[in-house]
Order: sequence, then structure tokens, then C-alpha cells
Amino acid sequence: MKSLLSLVVLAVAVPTNTLALSTSRIRTRSSSSSSSSSSDYLASLSSPNSRRPLESTVEEALEKPSLTNNDNNLSPFLQGMVNEQRELQMNVGKAMDVLRKDYPYFLKRAPDYSIYHDSVSLSASDGKIQLSKLSSYKKAFGMMRTMLPLIYDADRSVIQSRMVYDATKTQIRVSFNAMLVPKAGYMGMQGKTVHVDGISVYSIDLSPTTKGGEGKIIEHRIEKMLVNGAALQPPYFNAFGMEMMTGQQQGGTLAGAGAW
Repeated sequence: MKSLLSLVVLAVAVPTNTLALSTSRIRTRSSSSSSSSSSDYLASLSSPNSRRPLESTVEEALEKPSLTNNDNNLSPFLQGMVNEQRELQMNVGKAMDVLRKDYPYFLKRAPDYSIYHDSVSLSASDGKIQLSKLSSYKKAFGMMRTMLPLIYDADRSVIQSRMVYDATKTQIRVSFNAMLVPKAGYMGMQGKTVHVDGISVYSIDLSPTTKGGEGKIIEHRIEKMLVNGAALQPPYFNAFGMEMMTGQQQGGTLAGAGAW
């Protein structure tokens, strides 16, 4: 009986041990394979020739010089021309912005003279108005701004303008019209509203800064000036109802300022 039980126990134990041994071998092989794969992966990362494509692409892009700024490829001569054109464009843009803001408020505040060259000239198409130098230019506009508000209501008067830039001539053309409303009680011009229409042309100085130029307005030319539909003629004060102010020299000065 005992021998029979021993045979049964032996028969059951043999498969169990064999299965355990096989499982142990499988685990050992899997662990070895995993360790080998991890070692190979770490070795591949440390190798300079085995970097991942994404990292390589990013690093190469950072190492290459930027090509967005084409100016770096220009010769000094061409680079100077490009810089001059940029400066000219900035000055033209500033001049147009200033003129656009100054025209409507001419009767209320002084214009911004920073856009004008020190040697700016003021002239008319008929040749009767000739001024030079910024100091004389300021006086002309200053006198006009002083006299007009004495007669006309700055709050009720309206000045409008339209401008265009002629790149071929580097000129700013401004067409303007003003509706000057007399102050209450003023009998000049029989108390009627005065309508002024005109065209002014502003020429930009093209001399580069390195040669003494400033890229500012060097000439202001009045191409047309109409008061109530008639061409402005001396004595200029009379056209605005200022008969007490006569004299061609003073009239010419005021006519230049009246181009605003």
C-alpha cells in the first residue's frame, strides 16, 4: 500500500517540477533579452551618429545662419542704397502723417515744423510768392494763423484735405478746401462764408543723411489758390475781408500761409 502511494506522489511531482523549471528558464531568457535591448538602446542614444531625426533637424536649423534677412548678402554699396530708401520711406510717411493732422487744425494750433528742411522754400505757380528759409516760412504761417482767427470762427470753420504721394517725383500733393465762417457781428465780406480751394505740392529732399541731407520737405509750391471761385490776386488780404491790411509784400507772405 505504501509503495503504491509513493508511486502516485512521484508521478504528480515530476510534471510540476518540470513546469517550474521551464518557467524559470523562460524568465531568465526574457530578462537577458530585455537587458540586452536596453543596453543597445542606451548605446544608440550616446552615439553621435545615431541621433533621432527630429533632434538632428532642429539642431541643424539652429546652427545654420538665418536667411530671412537678405540684407546680410548685399554688398556695402547696395546696403547703403537700401538703407537710404528705407530712411526716405520713413520720412515720407512721417511727413504725410503730420500734414494730415495739421491741415484740419490750422486755425487752432501751430503746425509741426519738424518735417521741413531748414532751407525750405515757398513759391506759387504765378511767381508772385517767393520765400526761403524755415524762419521765413514760420513767420508766414504764424501771421496767417494770427489774423484769420480774429475774423473767422475757428470752431465753426472747416478745413479738409486729400493727399497722394508721387513716388516718381518724390512729391506729396495735397488738395484742400476750407470753409471760413465769420465771427458773429463781423461785417467784412458782408458776413458771408469764405470758401478757399487750392493745391499744394511738397517736394522731399533726396540727399542722403551722410551727405548733409535730412529727407525732409525742401520745397512747398502752391499750384492753385481760389477764394470763392476766383484766383487769389494781390492785395491778398482783401480776398479774406482784411481790407485794412494792404501791401504786396505782406500779402505775399499771407498768401503763402493761406495755402494751408
